[in-house]
Amino acid sequence: MSSAAAFSRLYCHLSVWLTGAEPSSTDALPNSKLVDDAFATTMRTSMCYFLVFAGIYFTINTVFYRVAGDPGLIPSVSLATLILCVIFWAYNRQRASVVRLEMTGHIVGFAFIGNALLDIVMQYQSIKLMYLVLLVPAFAVSGVRPRVIYTTSLASIAGMLAATYWFDRAQMINCGWVAFTSLVVAVGLSRVTRSAMLRAVKLKINSDQNRDKAVLLAANDSLTGLPNRRAFLKALDEHLDQDSAFYLGLVDLDGFKPINDIYGHSSGDQVLVEVSRRLKARCGQQATVARLGGDEFAVIIPGLDEPGLRALGDAMCAALAEPYTLNNETAYLSASIGFTERVRGECNTSKLLERSDYALYEAKERSRGIAVLFDRGHEELIRSTKAVEQALRGIDRERELTLAFQPQYDLQDNRIFGFEALARWHSEKLGQVPPDVFIRAAERSGLITSLTPTLLTKALEAAASWPDDLRISFNLSARDLLSPKSVDRILEVVRASGVRPERIELEITETAMLTDFAQALKATSRLSDTGCRIALDDFGSGYTNFSYLNQIKVHTVKIDRSFVLALKQGDHAKKIIKSMIELAGNLGMEHVIEGVETAHELKVMRSVGARMIQGYMFGKPMPADDIAAYLSSQVPERFALRPSKLLSS
Repeated sequence: MSSAAAFSRLYCHLSVWLTGAEPSSTDALPNSKLVDDAFATTMRTSMCYFLVFAGIYFTINTVFYRVAGDPGLIPSVSLATLILCVIFWAYNRQRASVVRLEMTGHIVGFAFIGNALLDIVMQYQSIKLMYLVLLVPAFAVSGVRPRVIYTTSLASIAGMLAATYWFDRAQMINCGWVAFTSLVVAVGLSRVTRSAMLRAVKLKINSDQNRDKAVLLAANDSLTGLPNRRAFLKALDEHLDQDSAFYLGLVDLDGFKPINDIYGHSSGDQVLVEVSRRLKARCGQQATVARLGGDEFAVIIPGLDEPGLRALGDAMCAALAEPYTLNNETAYLSASIGFTERVRGECNTSKLLERSDYALYEAKERSRGIAVLFDRGHEELIRSTKAVEQALRGIDRERELTLAFQPQYDLQDNRIFGFEALARWHSEKLGQVPPDVFIRAAERSGLITSLTPTLLTKALEAAASWPDDLRISFNLSARDLLSPKSVDRILEVVRASGVRPERIELEITETAMLTDFAQALKATSRLSDTGCRIALDDFGSGYTNFSYLNQIKVHTVKIDRSFVLALKQGDHAKKIIKSMIELAGNLGMEHVIEGVETAHELKVMRSVGARMIQGYMFGKPMPADDIAAYLSSQVPERFALRPSKLLSS
């Protein structure tokens, strides 16, 4: 290979000396190096075939052709030319190169001319001049460049004319016309042949490029350049074919939809590109990072143990939570990640994706902006959830669904001001199903939108029999808000109930805003326009974005029980609760503190200015039939005495 390279360089230098220009493709291949290389590949095939047939010819010529009076020069030169053909055949088979082909055309061409001239000199016969004429079209077809064709063709014609002049001057005029004709044929043949070959090469290149683009588009996301869902599933199958462990992760951005709504889709695209860059930077070159669609990404991470995976998950969440610069604006979001481990021998793609998706759901439910690794406990929950989902699909909603009502207490007026309706389900197949279990299953499966109208109807039927100053609070799922049809059904139930809309407080969570802020805003606007109150549930527990409070008409914020539980850890939680109460008051909103269960907690709530309280302190959830008796037992004197007794206890 080194000697071949040296030979090529020597030829380049010689070409510069002879022609004043370094061999290049510009005289024949003006398009690009890509065309140059493709044309060289095509011409290499032609040249190799040409050398094979030439080798056969010179083999026969060496063995059988003899001229009287020749001391052996013709067979010797013929043999040397045969060896030359073999050498250049092997030389060109190594790789396609225009320089190599040009070198071959020149050297082998002059060798062929030398053979013909030697034969003519050793025994002149006018018919032998045809050897030199016949070489011209051969050079025209096999020459890689015009200068190779012209040089060898002119040399062949010059040899023919020289031999004619030397041996048979009477034929000079005739041979001159033959020479002219052969040159015209050579030029025309070379142009036609080369043009056809170049067109074919360019068409093939265009076809290959279009095919490559189609393959690229079919396998890659056009925005981020990452593998798309199809390519990711293929990569996942390839990893499963190998007997090695790895982790599969699903990444979902929290708060991406509001960025699209507020800053526009072009800014959203910038965020997605930056997210892909950060993911690739954190996961490393061995990992496979893909965009599944929208704001969903996936990763395949080999070669890590569990502690390393957990550390990487935290690092990924931290990286994606860094600010995003959008022109003159700064945007913030977080990412939830669900991981599952592929153990050796496991080959079920669907099961791995299901586990990762469940872990992702857990991350979003738990705190958002965190990574959760699927474990055995999740496996048991999946089994139970599937059973619950199946039972939900065959539920008798009117008979199996019931409600319990938990009182809400006003510390300032010393009275019950409302009840929150809490769903209960006694399944014929499963028995009593915990609310958190069946509500989660209903939300994951999308069945929650079919349960909401039934439960809301039951809640408003109960509220219709209460005193007119009592509110009814009812929880709406994010799926209820994100479906215009579900909102239509909710409004129909409200209108048909006969309960004044001002008594109805519909509780929403931030999940709906994070998923589709524009639709959530439309839904809450429609609900509040009818007179219904809107409450923001679990305030402060997750991805709280205070901008929602300015854009959505919220009447009440419900401060999550987690802050009440945190009172045991010191005054930090107390200060946070006080700040949230003051924030709600400054914005003209009411507040409800959830989960107050002890006298000490109630005392602290009074000290920070809390007014609306909900928790076991004032009553556990009760059936609708027990509310009348409960209300009749709550005489005003008891309302006035109860707090003081509690504070003194």
